Amino acid sequence: GRVISQQTVDEMVDEVLKLPERTRFQVLAPVVRGRKGTQAKELDAARRGGYARVRIDGNMYDLDEEIKLEKNIKHTVEIVVDRLSINDTVRGRLADSIETAVALTGGLVIIDVIGGEPMEFSQNYACPEHGVSIDELSGPHSAPRSKIRQPACLRLSDKFSGG
Repeated sequence: GRVISQQTVDEMVDEVLKLPERTRFQVLAPVVRGRKGTQAKELDAARRGGYARVRIDGNMYDLDEEIKLEKNIKHTVEIVVDRLSINDTVRGRLADSIETAVALTGGLVIIDVIGGEPMEFSQNYACPEHGVSIDELSGPHSAPRSKIRQPACLRLSDKFSGG
């Protein structure tokens, strides 16, 4: 199954800083994942929050333009919190941007690496791909750094991808 784990903001920052010097990336807050509707409320909230751009279903939009989404189609909306590149001074700003993203989403953040693979992080025990959360754990899985395999998520993933 897919490995899921909790990560602190500092751990997320450390992972991102492993990218090569000058790597460009965006910090995204996935506020809607695969949900039907026009998402007008979420887009208005992003505008009021002072954000300039969103990625919807993989396409970038400026929030000052009118965005009309088909109400009967599932959409993914990710707020662009910041655009950065790896350098010696980026740590503080990166940490602030990740903190902002997890506050907007309840714990999720995507690092969209320009020309590379995206990195997904979660502060919760949750599958970042499907948003399936597991309540706070007890027993042997409650130890720090405990990783859990979520076979149901892998099976769901296989069903959606035809596997």
